[in-house]
Amino acid sequence: MSSSPTTYSGTFAPLQPDGSIFSLKDPLAEARDLLRQAARLPFHAHEPQSWQTAFRQAVTGARAAIRHHIWSAELPDSPLNRAESLEPRLLPKVDQQREEHEQFAAKADALVAAASEPGEVDIWKMIDLSEQAILLEMALARHHNRLTQIVYETTHRDLGEAG
Repeated sequence: MSSSPTTYSGTFAPLQPDGSIFSLKDPLAEARDLLRQAARLPFHAHEPQSWQTAFRQAVTGARAAIRHHIWSAELPDSPLNRAESLEPRLLPKVDQQREEHEQFAAKADALVAAASEPGEVDIWKMIDLSEQAILLEMALARHHNRLTQIVYETTHRDLGEAG
């Protein structure tokens, strides 16, 4: 007998063919979560390589989520493309969003590269990389807030309703 996972509060967690739970998580939210996790990883002086491995995994996941967000923003029916065609007055904000995409991709690549550098990991490297992760997370938060405003001004609906 096959059973699905127990869910509470009226939630339903559909299973994918591989048995994992299907989710429609927002890529920006996923990137922000992973960057926050990376910045808060514990650092143990006697196991610096374990910190570096965990940090690299988290920022690599964040980079993939950022790339997914950028890809989805270029789809014909994306909120940015709809705003561009429906509300020309929002073009400066749309352009800013697109310019930030390039910056975020570059910053995520640089963070992954720095986390992957061979050599000794010490407390100072941990502090520096953690600060970079937090700064990128904060920039993504501003980006998301602006996107929410663009969607609202285009559709007069909150992002959750508009897709």
